[in-house]
Amino acid sequence: MTYRLGVDVGGTFTDFVLHDSQSNRLEFAKTPSTPGNQAEGVKAGVLQLIKRLGLTPESISFFIHGTTVATNALLERKGAKTALIVTKGFRDVLQIGRQDRPDLYDWHVRRSDPIVPRRLRFEVAERVLHTGKVIESVSNDDIAEIIQQLKDHKVEAVAVCLIHSYAYPIHEKTVGEAIRKALPDIKTSLSSEVVPEFKEYERMSTVAINAFVSPVMSRYLRNLQDSILEQGIDSGVHIMQSNGGTMGADTAVEKPVHTILSGPAAGVIGSVGIAAQTGESNTISVDMGGTSFDVCLSYKGEIRRTQDSEIERLPIKVPMVDIHTLGAGGGSIAWIDPGGAMRVGPRSAGADPGPACYAQGGIDATVTDANLLLGRLGPGSLLGGHMQLDVGMARTAIEKFIAEPLGIGVEEAAEGIIRVVNAGMIKGIRVVSVAKGYDPREFTLVTFGGAGPLHGAELAAEMDIPSVLVPIAPGVTSAMGLLMADLRHDLVRTVLLSSVDATSDFLSEVYADLEKTALGQMHREGVQWKKVSLIRTADVRYLGQGYELEVPVLNGPLSDVELDTVYSSFHDAHTQAYGYASPESRLELVNLRVTALTKLPQPRLEQAELTGEPNPARALREPRDVIFYNRPLPSAVYSRANLIPGDTLDGPAIVEQLDSTTVIWPDQKATIDQYSNIVLGRIGK
Repeated sequence: MTYRLGVDVGGTFTDFVLHDSQSNRLEFAKTPSTPGNQAEGVKAGVLQLIKRLGLTPESISFFIHGTTVATNALLERKGAKTALIVTKGFRDVLQIGRQDRPDLYDWHVRRSDPIVPRRLRFEVAERVLHTGKVIESVSNDDIAEIIQQLKDHKVEAVAVCLIHSYAYPIHEKTVGEAIRKALPDIKTSLSSEVVPEFKEYERMSTVAINAFVSPVMSRYLRNLQDSILEQGIDSGVHIMQSNGGTMGADTAVEKPVHTILSGPAAGVIGSVGIAAQTGESNTISVDMGGTSFDVCLSYKGEIRRTQDSEIERLPIKVPMVDIHTLGAGGGSIAWIDPGGAMRVGPRSAGADPGPACYAQGGIDATVTDANLLLGRLGPGSLLGGHMQLDVGMARTAIEKFIAEPLGIGVEEAAEGIIRVVNAGMIKGIRVVSVAKGYDPREFTLVTFGGAGPLHGAELAAEMDIPSVLVPIAPGVTSAMGLLMADLRHDLVRTVLLSSVDATSDFLSEVYADLEKTALGQMHREGVQWKKVSLIRTADVRYLGQGYELEVPVLNGPLSDVELDTVYSSFHDAHTQAYGYASPESRLELVNLRVTALTKLPQPRLEQAELTGEPNPARALREPRDVIFYNRPLPSAVYSRANLIPGDTLDGPAIVEQLDSTTVIWPDQKATIDQYSNIVLGRIGK
């Protein structure tokens, strides 16, 4: 037998999904995360899984990992000591940015500090026009002087971002080669290799972040690779990208900025894939873990992606799944602000020390403590009873930090915590749906993560979403998504040509060059070119506009007729996005893009026949009182492992499983569908 293993590291738990490629059998596992060194948690979980199932390590032929190493290094500013080399006169671009305010009406708002301090930004004399014409060649004397300063400052990483290097990358390559030769131990990132696009501020920020997290990612992946080799797993390591595809570990070391949303992207891929197998093509995916809440919309099976994102108000210009993230997880801490109002998050108790009820040193009141006190979580519901929760400590924390300051009862304070965190999550759902012109009533809410199914019914009721789908293993859906992803690489080149000047021959030549590079990348990762699908798109705008729209382009040599089709597609896209088009206006081709895809074997949910009378009584556990609508109600408690397709559950009820807990509200019905997902109807209907 051969197995494929997906490993996703979260803020509180590390999740594992093992897929038997021959029988399609799935096995799940969870272990506590080890924030100090994620590789230790991964190693412990892999050893546990191998021992429990009696596997030989050699039988694991594919190992894919969703990691938060780069994300945490950036958020916590614990990356490498990084220098930045720029064209003379552009030293302060990182500081100046776009000169817009992060929050128009907040007088106290401040920008995020640049990832590279001014003293570590160095200028080199050179000048290139946006057309690629060289005005001034790079100064070798400047390079030599900068190399000496890099030595003196003992930097660990260097980012190089010269003006218009997307049009003429030779100067950057010259600087990079000189640094790599003189200082081979320093990680060097070139903007022409990481993000060869125009817009100097976004490009500079992206390559600086890439350099900043590169040494951290390199050390982590080296330790991880050594660890799995020690265990006898010789499959190599694949890493989940922010765009929803996978890449080899060597590529991840070179371009770690592409892994900033690694784990959340895997969750979206998993939830959309599971929903698609049940026939649902319009989904809003919500992933609530221990630290964060991630929401993403998929329309007609297409996952929304974006080329421009921000993390902590730092722009990142690489393709990403369009995920809206909030600091709202099970470990989010409830607190009282100076005005006397209750807030929840974004600070989290994380895995260490964790919520107060973990009894591991945490004292703050969290969302998990509130759910436990309300009875929605059971004391022995986590990890199949292997992790006990302390109700007394949860009560003490909520009473001390919330109930007493507000002068209310402890249960009322717990319900308040849930309402406040739900309000923030509902706002996030509106951002990806209503604010983008989508009607939530036409979607299914797919809720997952360890804490997602606890809140799914309330979120759907508030947004008038008709149904909620809880996957068979909601707590490890991101890990399952790793096994559903394709091998993917996105390439781009800025051309900045008006529709009058753009010729089909030139554009065909650029696309051919991008495709050659993409196929070469796939070949280095062991993929035959016959198994690669190539997708072309172009970023187009009206001449004079500041923002562009991405439209499809046909493969093969382009003709003038096909170019007209591209322009027509842009007018249609502009009408859909902004309500109007201007066919008589001149257009501008900004970027040409190529996506290379290779399909990988994917697990499929087992489909069961819906026969016989439902009998959920077989799954009953000891009932308990659960607080709904400010009063305790006797509620049935079910073991999900003993529920089968066709079972119908009436609320109020709780469904417990190894990796999550689902809450069914009073007057709400839930059914187990033919794929063993829980499908929740409307509350009160």
